[in-house]
Amino acid sequence: MPPPMIAGLFPYTRAGVTRPPVVTLSEIPASLAVNPSYRRDLIVLAGDSTSAAQLRAHGIAPVRVFDDAPSFVHRDTAHKMKHWMCRWALATFGEFLWVDWDTVLLRALDDAFWSWARAHDTPKFIRIPNYWATVNCGVYYASARWADAMDKSFDADVSEPNDELLWRSVLPGDVIERDEYWWGPRAVNIWSEDEFSRITPDTYFAHTKTLDWADAFRASAARAADAR
Repeated sequence: MPPPMIAGLFPYTRAGVTRPPVVTLSEIPASLAVNPSYRRDLIVLAGDSTSAAQLRAHGIAPVRVFDDAPSFVHRDTAHKMKHWMCRWALATFGEFLWVDWDTVLLRALDDAFWSWARAHDTPKFIRIPNYWATVNCGVYYASARWADAMDKSFDADVSEPNDELLWRSVLPGDVIERDEYWWGPRAVNIWSEDEFSRITPDTYFAHTKTLDWADAFRASAARAADAR
């Protein structure tokens, strides 16, 4: 059985000041339009009751509402709520695949994809050369083996408690050189049209600057498949 795919919505609270998640709220309907399977396949989580109501307005019934998350998470949901949701997923399911809303699913997730996700019993992240946080969590997998490490990461001394920096704090120092921690071509990041070439016949997810590129991504994927 494949791992559950999870996504979430939560307010942007930082240093006790809360702002609505404007960008994510705009991404959700666009993401559902270009990825209709997300409505069926994603287990969607809400950071609080307001987020739950916003999800329901899009026809999404949240599976879990995290009003009961610890106060240190609610004081900094912008950086810690996603990490907390994923830690809950480990406790509940034993593994998970987190999927950001600003992603495009280019092909069905098959046995080959899940086999790599579980290979080596390591988390899998998107690799972006020279990325500020080293790992990118736009699409990422983790298994129960990493539950203790995630617990430890909440207390990590990082420049800001962004979930990507929290993860980096508990990963090997040489993680960049270790292929077993990366999706490789299976999940790619695309911030400009010059990077469309990152899409190959082996690409399942594109994590993107704009969902308006979804049709262009799929055309690139089709051309790559034809060229193989």
